[in-house]
Amino acid sequence: MADVPMSDRHRVIIRKKYVPLSRDLNPKKKYVPLSRDLEARYVTPYLYQEGVLTEEMMEDLAAIPDERRSYKARKLLDIIMTRGDRAFGVFKRALEEAEYQHLTKLSKTSIERENANIKRSSSGVNSDDVPPGPLRLWRLSLHQFKNSPTARNFIKGFSLMESGGEILTNSNYTNVSGVDKVVEGFVLQERLTPSSYNHFLYSAEGLGLEKERMEQLMGDFPDSSSCLFLQAALMPFGDGRSRALRKAVDLILRNRKLDSLYEHLHHIYCVLGDTILNVNRDNPVSAVPVFTSALMYKPDCFLAIHLAAECSMVLSPQDATQQFQRYLQLAPPCDKRSHWAHYCLAILYSWESNSEKAEEHYKYAVEAEENLLPNFVTGWAKREAQRVFDLDGNEEETKPMKGLDTNYKEEETKPMKCL
Repeated sequence: MADVPMSDRHRVIIRKKYVPLSRDLNPKKKYVPLSRDLEARYVTPYLYQEGVLTEEMMEDLAAIPDERRSYKARKLLDIIMTRGDRAFGVFKRALEEAEYQHLTKLSKTSIERENANIKRSSSGVNSDDVPPGPLRLWRLSLHQFKNSPTARNFIKGFSLMESGGEILTNSNYTNVSGVDKVVEGFVLQERLTPSSYNHFLYSAEGLGLEKERMEQLMGDFPDSSSCLFLQAALMPFGDGRSRALRKAVDLILRNRKLDSLYEHLHHIYCVLGDTILNVNRDNPVSAVPVFTSALMYKPDCFLAIHLAAECSMVLSPQDATQQFQRYLQLAPPCDKRSHWAHYCLAILYSWESNSEKAEEHYKYAVEAEENLLPNFVTGWAKREAQRVFDLDGNEEETKPMKGLDTNYKEEETKPMKCL
């Protein structure tokens, strides 16, 4: 059996019970003899017999020590999801013979739900309804979800970017109002990372603007807060980006309501705070007052609350739990970070040894991830939660939150051309 991706429908069914399967295929120590018996008699040998597992895979699994049994179970699940749809059926039969009901109970309802989602999302997008433009594919991929407030913001943001790009190119890169429009689009989409700004400004899949001419234009308008902010946002994470963003903030505060970015000052603070957070993940204390400033200008800014909660995961986990809960109260369910918040709550509750709450939020995270809008990505929290759910009691190794690729890369995917 060649390595081929399992269909999304079957992958979703397995992911729905990823945590219980990891736990129950690898019970606590007092149940290990029974677990070994089940594993030896039913699961891995059956998968090997039916050609789902190769001899090399069996050897790799056997090499994992008993102290890491839940890791072995997760490894097995991950392998199965790379072995095609037939592997799902074989695995399901193995579980049935072993009297596991995790998949058999869920499969029917999950498939029915998946079919309903397909019908709902394939309601027929008329491409004539989506006007042309350099970001049309991005808008088209979201058009069928236009009832979602998040999708509407992204569609509007892309349209603003296109409008700004048109002003810039038609004026031969002399009309600074084009920069204002582009920045407004970025802000509406809550863009944070330098890679995201660079991607949508300069790449062929973005606006495709001329970098040298943009840099010249922004340099010619040192009193434009939009130019100062965009120059800073394009810089890589580091102290230089922080200083440049503070310069933009100072200008906006001097101009106050006369400045076009004053009403978006909360987001400028979020970009600044996120920059500090990414540079100081081990001790993000200096980012906290920046997010506090963001909330002064917009008390219901759920992005600022989410980012502050990330800081609190290191500084004060109890506060982080409350902040993520507050974020979930304020943010729409379709927000691109809602699944992330649930993964973080699963991590936090696991640190408290509250397995019921941890599993509950892991389940919510998986469900939220399934409902992500096109082109949204999962970020670092999912990887960290999967590490935490090594249920052999190794949760503490993740608590310092060190060595993680925690940058949120908004532009990693390409627009979905099939829509």
